[in-house]
Amino acid sequence: MEGNRERAQRANHQAQQRPRSQRSRAQRGGAVSAQQLDVKKSWRAIRRHRWIVAAVAAVGLLGGVAAGFLVPPLHTATSLVVLPPAPTTDAEKAAGTQSTDTQVFIAESEPVLKSAGQNLNPPLSTEVVRSRVKVTAVTDDVIKIDAKGTTASQSMALANAVAGVYLVFVTTDQNLPGDLGKKTGARVLEQATTARGGNVPIHLGIYGLLGALIGAIVGSIGVLAKERGDRRLRLRDEIADAVGLPVLASVSSYQANDVSDWTYLLEHYSPTAVEAWGLRKTLHHLGLDVKGQSHVSLAVLSFAGDDKALPLGPQLATLANSIGISTSIVVDSHQEPSGDPTLSIHLIVVDRDDPIVVGSEPTTNTIVALSAGTVTAEELARLAVAAAADDRSIDGIVVTDPDPTDRTIGRVSQSMRRSSSRLPTLLTGTARRTK
Repeated sequence: MEGNRERAQRANHQAQQRPRSQRSRAQRGGAVSAQQLDVKKSWRAIRRHRWIVAAVAAVGLLGGVAAGFLVPPLHTATSLVVLPPAPTTDAEKAAGTQSTDTQVFIAESEPVLKSAGQNLNPPLSTEVVRSRVKVTAVTDDVIKIDAKGTTASQSMALANAVAGVYLVFVTTDQNLPGDLGKKTGARVLEQATTARGGNVPIHLGIYGLLGALIGAIVGSIGVLAKERGDRRLRLRDEIADAVGLPVLASVSSYQANDVSDWTYLLEHYSPTAVEAWGLRKTLHHLGLDVKGQSHVSLAVLSFAGDDKALPLGPQLATLANSIGISTSIVVDSHQEPSGDPTLSIHLIVVDRDDPIVVGSEPTTNTIVALSAGTVTAEELARLAVAAAADDRSIDGIVVTDPDPTDRTIGRVSQSMRRSSSRLPTLLTGTARRTK
């Protein structure tokens, strides 16, 4: 006892004496691993609820298309204005010839935009004209006026109106602030005669895709928010780590919803090749698939309400009979096995909050059957405690209908997964031939 305490103290002292850089690297590594784990969990949650995300994205798509109809596409027209040649002497500069930047400022000034909007039919306010008109300097002596409108004719009329009003202000003695009213000799180089843009299908497509993207993001956030408070176990490794028991096998469940389904399961059920292999592996791990052995028994513990796990016992019985092992099913703990079977399977259903196993007939082996995403770690731990109180040793867990995104196996201890980077995993797909 004292030797163990001294070794623990030495290990703690050595950990404290490690260089700070090593400890910080370890902490950063743990943070990165936790972050990767969170990303994987989030991605699995989104994939698991992909139909919800797709439905919200579809709603966003329809909303985007509707918004596209409410906000019609705008056409764009362009008018060009040429300025006089740039001054070549200081005397010409002193005479007040305007620069290109000054002319752009004039074209975008409020008096020009206000007058241009009033010259349209129907007229547009100064704020609307300002949002639809963009003036840029193409060269040192040419400015370009781009104007947008709900129709091609409106955009062309607005571009030409701004160009015309601009020429009035710069070629006449209009009362403008400062010296902006001096003549420059500017003239229209090219009037707006055509318009571009305003393609309705492209416009609706852009709005629809944007709405679908926003819908997908909102749906994903909603799924992650819902999953954040969900403590149910979904991965085989999570299930195994909850009580320190291995996952013996994963099988597909038989959907038994009413009496007729249960009757068919007990009398006519024939497992597929995949189902039979999973059930056979369960019996093999327990050593119950050996012919000619003396009477053995198996208790299958399951939770009330877990409809996907309840049929596991009858499925195992059918598989055992198919390979020549006489099997009977015991539903009531006081029921005697029918005939003289080699294997008797006892079905024990327990309550989630208060599982009671005490009083059930002792069996050679005991397993827990549960489906992915139905129980929490606390519920599974309570069942393990109840089984221990009845002097039962649980041999393992069988997961029915595992999560499609689960690539874990649930048979490797948590300490081994932490210490090793190359561990067994479930793979899907076709193997490639390598040379």
